[in-house]
Amino acid sequence: MSKDIFAEDDGREMAKVLRETKCMARYDRISHDLLSEILVAAALDGVVEGGNRRGSDVRSPRFGRVEVKSRILGTDGPLPRVSLKPSNLEKADCFVAVRWARNFTFYDAVMLPKNVVLVLYENRAQTSGMAHIRWDDWCSAEGAVSLKVKIMEILQTS
Repeated sequence: MSKDIFAEDDGREMAKVLRETKCMARYDRISHDLLSEILVAAALDGVVEGGNRRGSDVRSPRFGRVEVKSRILGTDGPLPRVSLKPSNLEKADCFVAVRWARNFTFYDAVMLPKNVVLVLYENRAQTSGMAHIRWDDWCSAEGAVSLKVKIMEILQTS
């Protein structure tokens, strides 16, 4: 399907969103990546650090610096994964992988401490430095904490 046939409708709808939503006064874009950071910050009683802070998206009083990785299910082939590069590992104390369905319905969010992520990363690191960690391995790793219930509660009150 060609998107150009929807250009006028999409343009009107996007302009309305930009004009009428309160969040656009606070953020310069809307994306599942930013939404994931905002929801993780809310779930961890933290704040979105903003900007291009390599290795840290959220700061939480309890969990420190948190790197948030967001992905839409089905965009990474038949095996959902969490992709990390060395710069993602630099400063973070914890990591949260967030998953969205293709229709942007929240699916899950799972947090791991850095020491566990480092082992998963080392086991899957490629020569390029990139590591693709299977979603199932991420969720079943020692110390995995699901943020799903808390984030679902946040989304239900909106």
